[in-house]
Amino acid sequence: MSKKVAVFGKMGVKFVPIIEKNFADKYDDWQVTSWPCDDDTAARDAILADCEAAVMSADFILTPGNFGALMAAPNLKILLQPWVGTDWLDAGFLPKGLRFCNAGGHAAPMAEYVLGTMLEHALELRQIHQNMLDGNWTRSGRNASPEARHGALSGKHVGIVGYGEIAQAVAARAHAFGMSVSAVARSKRDKTPAPLSWIGTQADLPKLLGESDYIIMTCDLNDETEGMIDAAAFGHMKESAYLINVARGEVVDEDALFAALTSKRIAGAALDTWYRYPSNVANAEADPDRGGAYQGSKHDFNSLDNVLLTPHVSAHTFGADRGRYESIADSLCSYAALNGKEGDVKRQVTTGTGENLDGFQMP
Repeated sequence: MSKKVAVFGKMGVKFVPIIEKNFADKYDDWQVTSWPCDDDTAARDAILADCEAAVMSADFILTPGNFGALMAAPNLKILLQPWVGTDWLDAGFLPKGLRFCNAGGHAAPMAEYVLGTMLEHALELRQIHQNMLDGNWTRSGRNASPEARHGALSGKHVGIVGYGEIAQAVAARAHAFGMSVSAVARSKRDKTPAPLSWIGTQADLPKLLGESDYIIMTCDLNDETEGMIDAAAFGHMKESAYLINVARGEVVDEDALFAALTSKRIAGAALDTWYRYPSNVANAEADPDRGGAYQGSKHDFNSLDNVLLTPHVSAHTFGADRGRYESIADSLCSYAALNGKEGDVKRQVTTGTGENLDGFQMP
């Protein structure tokens, strides 16, 4: 009898062929089933009744009732999500012994987003474009005045907070642009990996902030990193510093960030992750504090002229989606190869303890 991996969610169903090609075709005792997160919960429950592995996309977990049904699946042994962040997760939510894996495949597009925001800031493209629309040619190269000049990335210094896959992809691309790069990571490294000029731990954060022209947040959100960029941290930064957050909103203190931007304590920021999200991103409700357009903060970031705001899009390219499900298939192959024996599964981040099965809250 075939073992079953269930793929849940509208996005997941689109990538079933990748799971089949990169996993099920290699392990012929496995079969792939799917449910597109529609109203037919009876079909969902029938699939859950005998699946050993499950892949859940965001629309699945954000639909009330689905996660509870998933946790009640009697034969489930491994659960996988096609994204990296696990700040919503507690091992206590998961039945005891249930393996949980995240996914890769997003480092390159997120690094391109970071480089894109740095380029936009240095070259001032939005402002120069608006000048042209207004008939203003003062930024022309034919104008000898210093006001006609814009910046460049070459020769600038990038400081990266966190040094995982995303940070490494950023470092490689920044180095290719002629920038120097340093980083701080959770644990001490014996050697400085290329192309970094140095790598330290969180204790070295003030040094990193003080020397960096661009500060890139790529770290996990956890008890140690929540609010780590606070008012004191902004005090270490250059007035010309530019902050880019592709980690989680909460790694930067919300009040301190708004204060630093409104007072021009730093030059600006590109923000792709937020402190709150609308309940329906396809049709966002009115902002609870101000009315009008929904904002990802209690503060009015929309009113600032030194920020670039995006709604958590840095990893969402066509290629990244495919890469994530290829990563999922790789983890499933790793699991199947164990054949019931103890051992590590690729990208396994935790194992369920079952201590807080009723504690799950919608992320």
